[in-house]
Amino acid sequence: MSWSRTDKLFFISLLPSAIIVTGLLGLFLFVVLIHSWDSILAYGARLFVESVWNPEKELYGILSPIIGTLLTSLIATCTALVFSVSLSIFVVEYLNKRVQNIFVPIIELMGGVPTIVYAIWALHYLVPFMKASIMEPLHKYLGFIPLFSCQPTTGFSILIAGIAIGIPLIPYTTSIIVESYKLVPLTYKEACLGIGATKYELVKVMLAIIKPAIIASAILSFARASGETTIAVTTVGNAMSTSVCIIGPGYTVPALLASQYANANLYQYAESVLYAAALTILLLTLVLSFIGLRILEKWRVRIVV
Repeated sequence: MSWSRTDKLFFISLLPSAIIVTGLLGLFLFVVLIHSWDSILAYGARLFVESVWNPEKELYGILSPIIGTLLTSLIATCTALVFSVSLSIFVVEYLNKRVQNIFVPIIELMGGVPTIVYAIWALHYLVPFMKASIMEPLHKYLGFIPLFSCQPTTGFSILIAGIAIGIPLIPYTTSIIVESYKLVPLTYKEACLGIGATKYELVKVMLAIIKPAIIASAILSFARASGETTIAVTTVGNAMSTSVCIIGPGYTVPALLASQYANANLYQYAESVLYAAALTILLLTLVLSFIGLRILEKWRVRIVV
């Protein structure tokens, strides 16, 4: 296909934006890797398998924040999915178009609320409520299970952080599931209803069809949750611990960066260690986002064709 002079000029005018945006990602990776290299050389694998933060003695290990990030992200993803799947079914199957046009924007508005608002709400309301009503009974009656074995002294915990991070994820996850639900050809629904299927049976069939999209939304939500900073640093407790107990305080990589970066330049390796921690979360986010988007793209192509 031959391009006219106008088309060539238009293409050239768009090219810088594509190069800049793509190049920024490479630049991020390069800068973080270069700044983290000193700590990686100095501490080696110990940096990722030990849990210690003692700048005065130049002792560092970021295993605890990595574990905390994975746990909070998993809890956040589960929290978001529980509400998102139910909301999606309710919106698509039970609301008419007029009500959808009112209800859906309200859900989407939740995604535009600054995360500091969720953090303050969790700090003043979710923490005391969960501590008294959920975490203390869990420890009292199910303390023999490692997940609930620690005493919930303050209420700040991995569980609270995970739930609080999961709430702002609901609009994002819901939008992916709703869009995927609507992509399913009408013939599938007509076939189910044609053989006398109930609404419940129809929903079961539809959920089975969009299962890859739900999995993709979970992976993408996990990637987003792993980078949340404001809510995490406010509610997670900021304590170095390798325990898998989710009702006790912990740390996440974003919380570590936010709480320690200001004074990191006072020590030889502290800043480099923080860059190494940032590198882990950056790589995790990129890999999960790529996997999630690929699953979603392949499913959409298959279901449309």
